[in-house]
Amino acid sequence: MIKYYYIDDVTRQQQGPFPLDELQGKNIRPETMVWRSGMPDWKRADSVEELAFLFNSRIPLPQEKTEPVRQPLDIRHNTQPSSYTPGSAYRNEDSKWNNVVPMPKNWLLESILLSIFCCSPVSVVGIFFASKVESLYYSKDFAGATRASNNARNWSLAGILFIPVCYMLFIIFAAVVRVLAF
Repeated sequence: MIKYYYIDDVTRQQQGPFPLDELQGKNIRPETMVWRSGMPDWKRADSVEELAFLFNSRIPLPQEKTEPVRQPLDIRHNTQPSSYTPGSAYRNEDSKWNNVVPMPKNWLLESILLSIFCCSPVSVVGIFFASKVESLYYSKDFAGATRASNNARNWSLAGILFIPVCYMLFIIFAAVVRVLAF
């Protein structure tokens, strides 16, 4: 099922994902910027063909295709332009949305669950970084928000490895003590 994201005209924040049938109640105007998987960049809603039903009541809601169209992946060539910078794909030079970048994942839920269920103190550091993602994003420090998101992910993943490593060290320590006791 294809899901769409849009930039709210009032708050200028990314909203979504929403399936086509839910977009009707979201107050999307023709100049609202939208994006879905497979689109190279954000576009005005009135320029996306499958969203025409939002602006013309005589056009019915399009039916979803059951099999998504898959583009072949060409790993031999770098498809990014040489002037690529993080977030530049979301900027449209002719638009009022020049500074809008989607918020990175904050990994807060994962860090909290690892701390609770795995008793991993390492995941607490992940919670610290995860809590910084939104504040950095809303203060328009997009690079800082991305760094905090990456740090939160890395510390959460380290929390997964903490318990097995502790068990292995305990087994090695017990074996060494047993050998030295004889």
